[in-house]
Amino acid sequence: MVRWLLGLILAAYVLLAVAYSLGTPRWEAPDEPSHYLYAEYLAEHRSLPPEAPPQPSANYWEGGYVTSLYEWYQPPLYYALVAPQIALVDLVGPGTIPQEFPPVDPAFPEQVDYLFAAVPDPAFAALGLRVARFFSILLGLGTLLVVYRMAMLVSGGDRAVALTATGLMAFIPQYTYLTGYVTNDNLAVLLSAVCLLAFLRLLEPAEGRSLWRVAGTGLLLALALYTKLSLLFLMPLGMLCLLLRLAWHRSAKQWFLESFVFASAALLPLLLGVLLLPGMGDQVAYAYESLRVKAEFMSVAYLADLWPQTYTSFWGRFGWMNVGTPRWIAHAMNAIAAVGLIGSLLVLVCGTERARRLPTMQPSVAMLWAACGLVAVGFVRFNLSIRQPQGRLLFAALPAFAILVALGYRLLSGRRYALVGTSMVLFTFATNLVCLFGALLPAYAHTV
Repeated sequence: MVRWLLGLILAAYVLLAVAYSLGTPRWEAPDEPSHYLYAEYLAEHRSLPPEAPPQPSANYWEGGYVTSLYEWYQPPLYYALVAPQIALVDLVGPGTIPQEFPPVDPAFPEQVDYLFAAVPDPAFAALGLRVARFFSILLGLGTLLVVYRMAMLVSGGDRAVALTATGLMAFIPQYTYLTGYVTNDNLAVLLSAVCLLAFLRLLEPAEGRSLWRVAGTGLLLALALYTKLSLLFLMPLGMLCLLLRLAWHRSAKQWFLESFVFASAALLPLLLGVLLLPGMGDQVAYAYESLRVKAEFMSVAYLADLWPQTYTSFWGRFGWMNVGTPRWIAHAMNAIAAVGLIGSLLVLVCGTERARRLPTMQPSVAMLWAACGLVAVGFVRFNLSIRQPQGRLLFAALPAFAILVALGYRLLSGRRYALVGTSMVLFTFATNLVCLFGALLPAYAHTV
């Protein structure tokens, strides 16, 4: 029964993600042209792209900036996975890789929702883009499987909690939309979930080979850092995990040794890449330079102004952040999430009978809360350098967030949890359909 329900959730997610992907015209997603150009450059030149020219005007859609390779400074792992797909598509069907972008519609954003003007294209003209988008859906599917396993681990094998957490994450409209286009965020969320799962497993008492497990976890973090530098929050999270392990080995010497092994396995590959991979040092240097705090952003009023667009786009806001969804959805989901998070805090602060029978539950919940907190701090820090109040920038913590909400309702609803969890998942699924058919598809109906 459980496998059937999990399969139903995953199948529904895939169908929705495919619908979002096909319903979104090519390039009508945040930074998709630049992400695609990066992978295409790797496919053609087999080297990292050079630095892109600076933005020529105040508006990103003017002067050709939106179709430039301004994401050139991102770490290369995601693009290295997409590049062979693009090369294979070009080998099988020459001419199916997009060679130029449609013109920007001059009526954007005041009069139209779409950034690029609709132009007639021959069949399969953008097959390379579609293949790369479907790869993103597979990454999203993998993330959901990891979330299910994480929830099972944290809850001590409670399948209802695991199914609820997986369903909640699968049907959040913004997550479904994100996994339908080309962006390194999809691999970043997957590797964030994988690393968090590895951290949670380190909290389980195990005899022997602990250093190998710690080293393997560090290598997973190295892969994450080769995907997106914003995943650096996983480093202090991993160190917190090792600190919590002191609860049973109680050896400062062991903790120092494990910390050294973990940090070395995580950071040495990145250091070697900076030293040996041409262009990667420039990428890291540019990222560091661009993240300098701007004095004009240092105000309470500025930070408060980030909230409205951030929380609405966390639940659903499409296109280039210009296709809105019904506000009641964001308000309802905020209320649902708040109750679940309060419940998870009770697990952490007060403990439960189940937590007492499962010694790793409270440390695991603490890890999930720490992940959410560190990502939130990183989001605020990023917006002190570059104003981007976009909910997707918080999605590295989405696996932890979904599990905390599901776990909180388990504590609060008790024996009625099956009904409560099912209702939440069905409600989130319904909001997803409303966003798809009531917002995204109508916004781009002109392209059909």
